[in-house]
Amino acid sequence: MADSSAHGVVDVAIVTYNAAADLPACVAALRAQGDVVGRVLVIDNASADGTADVARGFDDVEVIANATNVGYAPAMNQAYAATSLPYLLSLNADAVLEPGYVDALVAALEASPRVGAATGLLVRPGGPVDSTGIELTRAYAARERFGGAVAGAISVGDAPFGVSGAAALWRRSMLDDLGPSPWWDWLFVYWDDVELCWRARRHGWEFAFVPTARATHRRGVATGEPTFTESLSLRNRLATVARHRGWAGLLAPPSLALSAFTVARLAVRHPAALGRARPIQAVRAGLTARKADGTA
Repeated sequence: MADSSAHGVVDVAIVTYNAAADLPACVAALRAQGDVVGRVLVIDNASADGTADVARGFDDVEVIANATNVGYAPAMNQAYAATSLPYLLSLNADAVLEPGYVDALVAALEASPRVGAATGLLVRPGGPVDSTGIELTRAYAARERFGGAVAGAISVGDAPFGVSGAAALWRRSMLDDLGPSPWWDWLFVYWDDVELCWRARRHGWEFAFVPTARATHRRGVATGEPTFTESLSLRNRLATVARHRGWAGLLAPPSLALSAFTVARLAVRHPAALGRARPIQAVRAGLTARKADGTA
């Protein structure tokens, strides 16, 4: 357990879209975390299944109901602007924390001042690892560390490149370093955590995996509509690489090969997804952000 001085130091943001069925278990697990948790905000993106009404049924949950689906990244920026405690937990509605999860992450951040965010061991229903953080390949492909492995067989290993937003504890001072909108609104959803962590690394922050903190993550994206998920995955990868590595990163042989393969695969399997991805627009958005960052 974290020291008693850690009580009430964590605000929680749960961004929802059609998550009425998942929310009760998520909130119940949060209640079991104890006094370390302060405010719990549900930011609902115009769900059609009554998610906002379910959230309003909890006495200890505040609800921000958006009139339209503004996206995950803008909703997290709403949560950031509406909260003030030293730590902000981003939590997916389909994630269920085990007791002590938040305490363990708070303790890790308090022990390491340069660690800007931490995640625990996320597992899928049935046992395989969902994530122990994010790693970035030479081709600038982001993937979950040890994803699919047997939970008992993994090692702590090196610190991750970043943390998955599914159940991550963010240090507010790190978010403050990134400006009034730490999450890049343009990304809408997917790659938002990768991009934020990449930008934070440029400010000198590090990230941590805490194996004693455990949670189950159903990962609703696995059942998502492929045209939507695949188009945004390509679009946001290109924009993120352009923002952080520019043309050199986009044209590096491993990165270019991955982009070409992805475009070809979508052209055959999901041509509508390729049309929605708008790769040229994505590259331009990333290069524009890179120039604004002062790294062009």
